[in-house]
Amino acid sequence: MSYLGYPRLNFAGTIQTDVATANNVPQYFDNDLFEPRYQWRMNLPDVNGLWNPRGPGTLRLADVSVTSVCLPNGRRITDGRKDPVVGGRLVDDDLRTNGKMVDLDPHNQMVPEIHGWRPRLLDKDGGELLRGDYLPSAVEDMWPRATLPSGRPDISGTYHSVLTGVDWASDLDSPFLRALRALTEDDMLSIKVTMDAVEDGVEKWPDNITFGRIVGSIGPYFSGEPRRFVAGRRLRKPDDKSPLFHAPCRVDEGASTVFVDLGNSIPATKRGGPLKDVGPLSLAVLGEGGKPQTLAPVEGVDGDFYERDAGIAAVRLTKKQLALVSRSRLAVVSSADPPVVLLAENEDATWVHADGAVFRLHPESPAKTASTTIYATRFGQPAKAMRLFLDAGKGAHPLSVPDEAVTDAKGRAVVTVTGTDPGNPRKKIDGALAEVSYGPLRRPGEPEGKLSFRVFDPYRAPRRPTWLRDVRPLFQQYANLYPVMRDVLDLANYNHVLQHRTYIRRTLLASSDSPNHMPVTRDLSPGKRDMIVSWLDSGPLPPLLDITTVDELRDVLQQAMLVELATMPPYLAALMSIKPGRNVKIAGLIRSVVLEEMQHMAQVCNLLNAVGGQPRIGRPGFVPVYPGALPAGVLPDLEVRLRKLSIEHVRDVFMTIEQPQHPTVDGKPFKGHVISPKSVRVSPDGELRHVDDDAVDKLRSWFSKAEYEPQTIAWLYNHIARAIIRLDDGGKLFSGDPERQVGWPDAPGTLYKVTDSRSALLAIHQIVEQGEGSPHDLDGDGLGDPGELGHYYMFAEIVEGRQLALNSKGKWTYSGPKIPFDPDGVHPMVDDPDTYRLPADSVGRRESLRCDVSYTNLLKGLNRVFNGHPKELDDAVGLMFQVQVEAKKLFATPSAEGAKTVLGPAFQSPGVNLGQ
Repeated sequence: MSYLGYPRLNFAGTIQTDVATANNVPQYFDNDLFEPRYQWRMNLPDVNGLWNPRGPGTLRLADVSVTSVCLPNGRRITDGRKDPVVGGRLVDDDLRTNGKMVDLDPHNQMVPEIHGWRPRLLDKDGGELLRGDYLPSAVEDMWPRATLPSGRPDISGTYHSVLTGVDWASDLDSPFLRALRALTEDDMLSIKVTMDAVEDGVEKWPDNITFGRIVGSIGPYFSGEPRRFVAGRRLRKPDDKSPLFHAPCRVDEGASTVFVDLGNSIPATKRGGPLKDVGPLSLAVLGEGGKPQTLAPVEGVDGDFYERDAGIAAVRLTKKQLALVSRSRLAVVSSADPPVVLLAENEDATWVHADGAVFRLHPESPAKTASTTIYATRFGQPAKAMRLFLDAGKGAHPLSVPDEAVTDAKGRAVVTVTGTDPGNPRKKIDGALAEVSYGPLRRPGEPEGKLSFRVFDPYRAPRRPTWLRDVRPLFQQYANLYPVMRDVLDLANYNHVLQHRTYIRRTLLASSDSPNHMPVTRDLSPGKRDMIVSWLDSGPLPPLLDITTVDELRDVLQQAMLVELATMPPYLAALMSIKPGRNVKIAGLIRSVVLEEMQHMAQVCNLLNAVGGQPRIGRPGFVPVYPGALPAGVLPDLEVRLRKLSIEHVRDVFMTIEQPQHPTVDGKPFKGHVISPKSVRVSPDGELRHVDDDAVDKLRSWFSKAEYEPQTIAWLYNHIARAIIRLDDGGKLFSGDPERQVGWPDAPGTLYKVTDSRSALLAIHQIVEQGEGSPHDLDGDGLGDPGELGHYYMFAEIVEGRQLALNSKGKWTYSGPKIPFDPDGVHPMVDDPDTYRLPADSVGRRESLRCDVSYTNLLKGLNRVFNGHPKELDDAVGLMFQVQVEAKKLFATPSAEGAKTVLGPAFQSPGVNLGQ
């Protein structure tokens, strides 16, 4: 027994499949290449995050009602007065969140599954009649049911499973439900649904985006039956001329009836429209040469057939006809003379199908194997001793699978597959995919179905996981691909994760069929999941950063370089927004900061080269995006934006970035110089000529003792300095080619050529001092010396409107000469310029793209400079000026027709090209 028989409840209505779509693009899994626009809905020709990037992945019964019931004797009831369940509603659970729709993998989106769904049946007054948990299953029989105006196909597909642990109301007024409850077994019910007409808004943006049509049936389940399909007969589309698609079929000899499920077989006139008129249909058997012999008409295929009967036809036969059917191929034929075969069983009337076909395997863990039962039937009866082939393909694959299987006396063969280490072939996407085709061995080239596998990479967790190295890269990927989660928490933000750690831990450890199990974490191997949980459980403040190897030092130096790079576009955008000849003093201060940030970036590149690393500037590496957070997890609660110059922007963003972090040393706040500049001599080209041994010892001691507030820029550099001290074993740490060191004689301060721990620590000390150093008056004029002034204080002078000066009590106050700010001397640049917010064919898009190209080329040029071509620095400087020229042109372009704001530099460097 199953839904395909009597008794049966039919329902129809509207469903919402609010799936996420940004995760459908494999390239977007690379954190380095991800851009904010991939979280926007597509606006062709810009693909962005496809049609529903902010979908939470939920499945929701929006408006679904019971259209009819069929009693055990076959009597159909469509009037609620004759059975009160008719007109009732099928709804979602009211005690937990909605079910989820889950793809196997971005490279295999053809087998989405339903997880965590608990439908309930209510009467017309809202009283609950039953509820049950849907056993996860994957879509089957997808086909183009209709053609959209654009020519795209509108896809239809079916889900067949069982409701488990069915909980019935104690008092059932419905005779149908009482009969169903008495008949079904194992506290289960069989359920089959067909979904189609889901509006994706590609042609237009309607109000019903993500909503579609659902029809389905619920019937009894009997012990021993497959749970995800009916082990009956299979009517197949014989050729492309037939308007019908494959259909399940079941012969019930007790009811003298053949049930044909045409719910996913007849095409629709349009998306969500009525079914096409395919003319009168009849059930037939095929004789010699495939000649049809008509048995009886398929009645009831009218305009209400789909919603009223869920597309299930019931054809009553005589005993003589049933006897003929038991040994003959079944078919559905037209009314033509002679009749045309529209659907038919294959040549030997067999069907081979697996009860479960989607699996996730985890090598080197208890979940490395998966088993499924393949059923074989002939003329609808179990086909014993049938030899089945299992084919994983000719190429390399991460599976250990038997070549064949043989069905038992009940037509069943249990197949067990083991996953092996796939070797991380896709790098940014965990694991690899594989498929195993199966079918009768006598027809090796004609598979009946496929088993789909995702085999994850083995993962060995570090002894002490940290946020920056281990946890954040995983959570950043999820934050990118599932932007709807940011409405609740930002998984890429350490502080947010700690605030929500209890719930995050529960979702990670929840059963994979629970709706509380985050759908994204079905992409997560048990090893990585357990690593995250152990990190969450490691203490009140789980470790942020721990540099224990040279490779880790190189990775953190790369992140530090990106921090320096990330600060420059916001500063440059504000600087460039100043009109020529206006706000001169402010422009001078910002320009000084920008030059020092450039020097800091160059300095980190020299450090990275010195320890045998390779700086990665520009694509295909990470390029900072705006609005966005700073790299390396520093200042996680700060959103860095591109905005015109304003006092508020300088105060709220620039000063926050450069906020002084006076460390604690030996339990006391430390302020002032660590070493005297006189103890160091450097050549104009950055080569260290001399440093007092005492100064080096002081630096080593200071870095080892200094404690900064976590997640600040100075904290990051202090960790780097400590790692250099710890990892430098007799100078072996500095294995890089000295010829890769870049000199900059005109740099503000000193661009050290790093060759040993002494020059490395001096370089790091200078970066911290320039960013956060306290004011000094070395020339005795009572004013803060620009060259000795930390960036924070330079920005503070802009905000306060005066230069720092020593007052009569010897204290620094903002009481020096005025630094006036003239708002009219600033271009009205739009906040956060974005090339891809502009119409695709507009002048603004064209000009902004030109600026982006110049910026991209600048990054490429700098990458070459710091990767073995230091003499090309002048070429990179030329590209810097080109960016400025292109940016200035944008200030003459309105941001939109009639707008009072103008465009500005977006500083974008696209990492993925999907045909934009």
